[in-house]
Amino acid sequence: TITAAVHGLHEATLRVREADFSHRIQVRGDDQLADLSHSFNSMTENLERLLAVAKEKERLQSELEIAREVQSQLYPKSAPILKGLSLQACCNPARMVSGDYYDYQAIGEHRLALAIGDVAGKGISAALLMATVESCVRTQIRHCLQEAAGNGRPLLSTSKLVAQLSQQLHAHTSPEKYATFYLGVFDDESGLLTYTNAGHLPPILVRRGTPQLLEVNGMVVGAFPFSQWSESQLKLESGDLLVCYTDGVTEPENEFGEMFGEQRLMELLVKHSDADTQEIVARVSESVRQWTGSSDLQDDMTLLVARRN
Repeated sequence: TITAAVHGLHEATLRVREADFSHRIQVRGDDQLADLSHSFNSMTENLERLLAVAKEKERLQSELEIAREVQSQLYPKSAPILKGLSLQACCNPARMVSGDYYDYQAIGEHRLALAIGDVAGKGISAALLMATVESCVRTQIRHCLQEAAGNGRPLLSTSKLVAQLSQQLHAHTSPEKYATFYLGVFDDESGLLTYTNAGHLPPILVRRGTPQLLEVNGMVVGAFPFSQWSESQLKLESGDLLVCYTDGVTEPENEFGEMFGEQRLMELLVKHSDADTQEIVARVSESVRQWTGSSDLQDDMTLLVARRN
């Protein structure tokens, strides 16, 4: 009886060494060897379950990597070239995929649409909604260009586009899904910026060393079906710096629970207001990471910086 039990344990260890965790020892009796056999069977069951979990995690990680690659293709590769405006943008996700959104798209030869947004939530669901926002915005702008193909300058109402975006999100997503959104249209010839801010953090304008917060024109998009938004206008002067950002820039906390905050961001922008747009993006990103004391981001961090030449 003893040698049979030991032989069964030895055979089971050989199976485990060959990665066969499904093998179970036939238990006889109720002595210490039987208890050892029960423990061995319990161990192999746990190992089999952990192996299945590890394989599933590996599969999900692979799918997340694919999703990250797909999402990276959605962001614009380069900014349209305008004589009077320099642009730089970046999105640093806190996870594999991001719920933040930014975009810019040429409207005719002398105008440019700028957009930034922040989808509620994180992870895959936020990333999918972000892709929906981008698709809706680009479709609306393309429709505007097609309508104006035969009559010269295309007209684009930022408040109307935001309203249409909100209706589509409300109609085709669950009730708890919404996004903050900022859309501006810049005219390179006149220097006029027309914009609608739907619940997004107010962009910062730095003019001659003085920062100011721009207006917010209404609530978030996707929350209600028939919300209304207004439009604001601002003439950008030579040297003006316009900075749009998400809460991943201002809300990260240090070890004492203090947020980075708008005031600290404005002071940083004033300090480096003469730098080029690429350096400004790098300086802000570096300062936020130093503030938190960690290379891991607490939230998606997105910046869109424009300078009037």
